[in-house]
Amino acid sequence: MVKNKKNICLVTTVYSFFLYLLINGYNEDDIYIFTAWFPKEVSDNVKHIKMPPVVFRGKKFAELNSISGIYKNIIGFSRYFYGYFKLRILLFIKTFNCDVEVYGHAQTPFSYIFFENTSNIIEDGMENYTAKICETHKINHIIDTLLHICGIYFLNICECYGTHKNVKNVYLTNNLDHPLINDKLQVIDIKQLWNNLNDADQKKFLEIFNVNIEGIDFNKKTALLLTEPLSEGYLISITEEEEIQIYKEMIEKFNDYQVIIKPHPRDTKDFKKIFPNVKVIDRSFPVEILTMIDINPTVVCSVVSTALYNFEKSQIYVYDGKLTDEYIINAQNELLKILKEKNLKLIH
Repeated sequence: MVKNKKNICLVTTVYSFFLYLLINGYNEDDIYIFTAWFPKEVSDNVKHIKMPPVVFRGKKFAELNSISGIYKNIIGFSRYFYGYFKLRILLFIKTFNCDVEVYGHAQTPFSYIFFENTSNIIEDGMENYTAKICETHKINHIIDTLLHICGIYFLNICECYGTHKNVKNVYLTNNLDHPLINDKLQVIDIKQLWNNLNDADQKKFLEIFNVNIEGIDFNKKTALLLTEPLSEGYLISITEEEEIQIYKEMIEKFNDYQVIIKPHPRDTKDFKKIFPNVKVIDRSFPVEILTMIDINPTVVCSVVSTALYNFEKSQIYVYDGKLTDEYIINAQNELLKILKEKNLKLIH
């Protein structure tokens, strides 16, 4: 009996969801799974499964030296296993007698469930693919088999970027010379993939992501500012006030331009309130779509956004003020390196 093929798309960001759609197209029979922080205004446009929420934040477990701590652990683990079994049962029903192939992110909560199947990693920012990738764990064969039966596919989160044996392809938008994944690397040209779509599919994608830029004249001298969720993140030590000051400096630098802010989808700040004289466009769609529909601002500026790669017809400004966080500085240096390799028009 021939099994039906079933794709699972498991992503945390609209950017990676957009890449998945470009690679495989939109199919209502695919299983779309989004994490809790995926923008609701996009997920509402697609029939999907919501990933169970993360139970423990910060420390993995609560302290056990009090009744309160014991209670929190009992409740936390109860919710965890409820979410785990609910997802397991739902996937069993939806994928019964199917050949399953997974696309998306392996570093998300519960994602280990999916890596029992042939899997494909989809890019979510090139920073993940620099120095962090590590070899797949190698243990005694019996112990390794037992770990896999228990669903422990990754002993080190860095394996999630493509070295695991069940990962077939790693889809990136830029070439990468990394010996651990070179044999799996699939470099995609998102502009070419977009152009390969018919008009109906392009329109469908724009509807899914709620793309609306009415009221903005991109024929004017325009500076597009791309934000990043810097102060919302866990890896860096920058306050919201420091981040806003960076954006103020960039806006002042281009004060004779029509300045437009495109917030990152995970950026929660109210930029309409912070900068009432600046136009703000919807945060829910990946900014790469602008280049797909041939919108090319005069200048595109950011601190560390890798979306700058795609604006080949615009001038590029990478924030050159003082930065103190080592993670941001390293990410910015990597960004500048690639921008120069691509011969983009960098300005200062």
